[in-house]
Amino acid sequence: MNATNSSEVIANISQVADAFLTPKPPKERLPLSLPHGETLLLSTQEGRVRILRAGEGPAVLLLHGWEGQASDMAAFAPPLLTAGFTVLAMELPAHGGSSGTQASIPDLARALQAVADALGPLHAVIAHSMGGAVLAEALHDGMQAQRVVLIAAPARYERYARAFGAAAGLDADGIEAMLAELRDARGVDVRSISLPARAPALHQPALFIHSGDDRVVPIEDSLASASAWPGAGHRRVEGLGHRRLLRDQQVVEEAVRFATLGRA
Repeated sequence: MNATNSSEVIANISQVADAFLTPKPPKERLPLSLPHGETLLLSTQEGRVRILRAGEGPAVLLLHGWEGQASDMAAFAPPLLTAGFTVLAMELPAHGGSSGTQASIPDLARALQAVADALGPLHAVIAHSMGGAVLAEALHDGMQAQRVVLIAAPARYERYARAFGAAAGLDADGIEAMLAELRDARGVDVRSISLPARAPALHQPALFIHSGDDRVVPIEDSLASASAWPGAGHRRVEGLGHRRLLRDQQVVEEAVRFATLGRA
């Protein structure tokens, strides 16, 4: 390989690593409206974070997934407000109304920790997809929440990085180079970020919910995580894919019921 070709390969690997950390905006921006709610802008180490807050009582934080937005979690807000809880709907850095263009799970976990520190204590967190992995990372790093619900949560960051690299056209050596680029140049060691690996040290009552036909995150991911999390429950549903379960009445009711248990 000549020097020109080598430079092109290195540049391509860097571009793929950049793309992996850059969420695409949703096809349609759908702002979340909460009755008598307010919009907060919190300055964090990871930039400005937008949070919608409504209600009174113990706080339940709603956390969307990668390339999502706060309105993805809209169905959970009304029953939480009716039950007498404060709803905090956060938009992750590089998403929605929050600042930034790139982020990794550790970045997002630090932002979540900052929100919890500023607006907590948190009675519960209900998280979807990559938000569940972010939540587990934040809990591992010391964030406090009494109860957690993880919906369609992925297990291992490395798996998704490898799949992204393959979809971008990298061969096996290129994927290894991309992982090294993420670790050495971006400070993101995807191999070390694993929900099943974090779970044994986590003590919060946890409920995993997943649809058996999810083609984005296979149900085996949450089964592995729930098995590793002491005392965690797992609820399998069918026919709701990766996102439709966020609007399913039974899923919403079960998640809210679990999240609101143990109120002082």
